[in-house]
Order: sequence, then C-alpha cells, then structure tokens
Amino acid sequence: MTTQHRPWQFTPDEQRKFDDWMARIMVGHTGATDVRNPAIHWTPLHKPLSQCIVSLFTTGGVHLRSDTPFDIDNPHGDWTHRQIPTAADTRDLAVTHSHYNHVDADRDINCMFPLDRLRELRDQGLIGGIAPMAYSIMGFNPDPDNLMSRTAPALAQAFQDTGADLIFMTCG
Repeated sequence: MTTQHRPWQFTPDEQRKFDDWMARIMVGHTGATDVRNPAIHWTPLHKPLSQCIVSLFTTGGVHLRSDTPFDIDNPHGDWTHRQIPTAADTRDLAVTHSHYNHVDADRDINCMFPLDRLRELRDQGLIGGIAPMAYSIMGFNPDPDNLMSRTAPALAQAFQDTGADLIFMTCG
C-alpha cells in the first residue's frame, strides 16, 4: 500500500495566527525556535495490528506520582523525559504541565494517557501486547535543541529496546 502525503501549506489566515502566536511566545520565552519537519516520516506496519506490541508516548507531562515532576517554572521548558511502567496503576499517574488545561486528565488520566484503554485493546485481542515501558515529556520547549539532540534519540532507542512495533502518541 502506497500512501500519498501532501505538504501542509498554511492558509494566509493560519500563517497570521501562527506568526501572532510565535510573537507572543517570544515575549515571555526568549530563544524560542520554530522547527519544521520537511517531510512526514511514515513507516507502514509490516504485520497485523493484532500482532503488534504497542507503547504510549505523550507530550502531556504525565509521570508517576512518585517520580520527579516536570520543571514548569523554567521559562525555557523541560526537555527531560519520564519512564512509565505500563504495568502501573493509572491512579498512580499525575500531570505536571502549565501550558494546557489538564483538569480532565487530572480526573481521568486515560483522556491524555490511555493506558487502561490500551489494556482493553490487548485483552480484546485487537493488539498483540503492550510494551513494558511508556514515555512522557512536557511538550512546552521553546528552544528544542536539547529535545532534538538528546531526548528524541534517547527515546527512540528506548522504544526500540522495549520491542514496540507501534507508538500511540498524545499531545499536551
């Protein structure tokens, strides 16, 4: 199966809104950088979903309550990541993020980090299994240098090491 992807082109109105948003970001967060991927990096599945090991990744600032919270006071963001065992009880998860309203996620973490839903898919045989670890970052990073040069390669290797065939991502 060949999938055709068209480059995303901002409409003039979308470009204006984005430029206005970036200008506001730059007022409070000096050094903010807009980084764009020139292409969609797509890897089609090579086996049925019912045989795939799935993991979770979020930019929503999810972490174990017992883990160090993300640094929401740093004006340049927090480029570190948190490892979340997928055997964890979802009641033991919390959100530390100041750039989106996570009231609903505080009530039910599954709306941001659907670990219980993933377990249901596994139990129904719709997916083959769940990788032993999932990962989280705080998506607010005006200067993405450390995120791109350190965090992303470490997470790519970590996901590969867990045996994940597919990563389900949610954004904060």
